[in-house]
Amino acid sequence: MVDLPMSALMPHVEPRAGETAPEKPGPNAIIGSFDKGLNIFEFLIDSDEPIRIVDVAREFGIDKSSALRFLNTLERHGLAQKNPLDKTYTVGARIEYWAKSLRQPKALVDIARPYLRRLSELTGQTSHLAIIEGDRAILLEVMPSDSIVSVRQAAGDWEPLYCTAVGKAILAHMSPAEQERLIAQMHFRRLTETTITSAKQLRRELDRVLDEGVAFDDGESNPHVSCIAAPLLDRHGVPLASVGISMVTSLHEGGPRQQVPMLAAVRRIADEITASLL
Repeated sequence: MVDLPMSALMPHVEPRAGETAPEKPGPNAIIGSFDKGLNIFEFLIDSDEPIRIVDVAREFGIDKSSALRFLNTLERHGLAQKNPLDKTYTVGARIEYWAKSLRQPKALVDIARPYLRRLSELTGQTSHLAIIEGDRAILLEVMPSDSIVSVRQAAGDWEPLYCTAVGKAILAHMSPAEQERLIAQMHFRRLTETTITSAKQLRRELDRVLDEGVAFDDGESNPHVSCIAAPLLDRHGVPLASVGISMVTSLHEGGPRQQVPMLAAVRRIADEITASLL
């Protein structure tokens, strides 16, 4: 049997009188919708103040429904951030992560990588390294688990600080002034039944993080995922980043706080990375 390309099976049709054959895409052909999306993203970056849906519609000559879809797409990828109060948009945290990755040496990631690998081996869970950018925790590096069932994550993923273990681990060790500045910027939104929904509740949780040396996400952003994290501190006690693990909640009875061997492993690896940074 001989496999023929699809074009060989299609009949050749001559164009009708007065018609021209459709042009083949040239080497400089572009995807129009993608091009417009990039232009809208550039418009967002260049704007001196938050933009509205109507601003995008007016600037690019499109209807408000189309403008909303473009902005929703940017928001889904972390490139735009929507203010739920006034429905305006600003640049998202992921572009800050990209910029930081390009301009800063990756010494921290390089140092942490073998420790993350060992943390995944010790716990059987996906491990990760995170930093704070604005009011979000962003994963700098992820080490997947070899377990058949595990949490899938990727570098660049982000979530709000108030509902992540890695975010709370860093936030708890910040100076009171810096901590309060970040809390004042937060818009608490209930994502699951266990989500922290107020500044008062978050402050109580941060006090517990300081007492215990580790932070928890007990299904607070996703009811099926729980996390444990510990901070990486410099010689002055200032948090540089945090390291943690994510687990499938239903597979670990009692939640993350009851996983004693995993707690010990996270603390141990965090201490070892911290020591290597000093």
